[in-house]
Amino acid sequence: MKQKQFEIQNEALWDQINSILEQKNQKKKPKKDSTPAVALHEFPALYRRLCQNLALALQRGYSPALTDYLQKMVGDCHQLLYGTAVERPMTLHRWLLREFPQRVREEWRLLLFINLAFWGVGIVVGLLVWFQPEMAYSFVSPDKLEKMRQMYMSDKIGVGRGAEGDFAMFGMYIWNNISIDFRTFGAGVFGGLPALYIMGVNGLSMGAVASWLSADLATRHNFWSFVITHGSFEIVGMLLSGVGGMRLGLSLIHPGRLSRRRALYAASQRMFPVLVGASILTFIAAFFEAFWSASPVIPHAVKYAVGALCWLLVIAFFIFAGRARS
Repeated sequence: MKQKQFEIQNEALWDQINSILEQKNQKKKPKKDSTPAVALHEFPALYRRLCQNLALALQRGYSPALTDYLQKMVGDCHQLLYGTAVERPMTLHRWLLREFPQRVREEWRLLLFINLAFWGVGIVVGLLVWFQPEMAYSFVSPDKLEKMRQMYMSDKIGVGRGAEGDFAMFGMYIWNNISIDFRTFGAGVFGGLPALYIMGVNGLSMGAVASWLSADLATRHNFWSFVITHGSFEIVGMLLSGVGGMRLGLSLIHPGRLSRRRALYAASQRMFPVLVGASILTFIAAFFEAFWSASPVIPHAVKYAVGALCWLLVIAFFIFAGRARS
């Protein structure tokens, strides 16, 4: 086929695509007498036909003017279909600094419920163990309590690990903690009860162990200076995973006017920024736990101060972040 015949045959297609590109570039609504709205719906199919035109033009050796013209049009269509390079890097930024805290504040009822399950159980068990130390054996096995006591003795914590050991522990903390977040989130699909159960079990274990170690002067400051900094990120990340898991379960129990499948899909989309944020918080916690919390050369007072600051920053983030208008 000669080039002139090729141009005449495909001229309508090129005009239709150019009309769509001009409307998008000018950021104006299409006029009634311009390209029909169905063209936008069929734009991917038009784009594929244009790519075929370009391939044929190159194969048949048509003029450089025509191939350059088609190549530029293909590039513009690709950019229109798949987005600009400026918008894509901002997606994670928007999730973390706007959608993530907004979603958490919108789910304040579930967050309150999850906090009661975790902190409520932890405080009650901690008080029981504090006033009746033998009760600790009712909640945690004697072997585990002794192992924890040995771990936080003044002459044991953070000794002999070195940089290589810190990196190894960093990887272990990431795998363990983030896997807990994902299991809590995913298991919530069964009516939300598994997420609530995981919160209660972790609160019970934390309360019993914390009270047991606090009663011993040899382990008290080692334990609290170890957990206070990374706990601000790790505990909050775990609680938010529980919120996301419960929201999944509630979407199946009470889907409203949607089918349960569509309600679950909508809830998972809505909670995705929360899961991403919780994973990032847990990753930060693993970094502090490996390279900061276990360091024997950092004084307890410094760890307490940094830990208190981290808790304040995390709380302030969820109170104030994402409130500015776009």
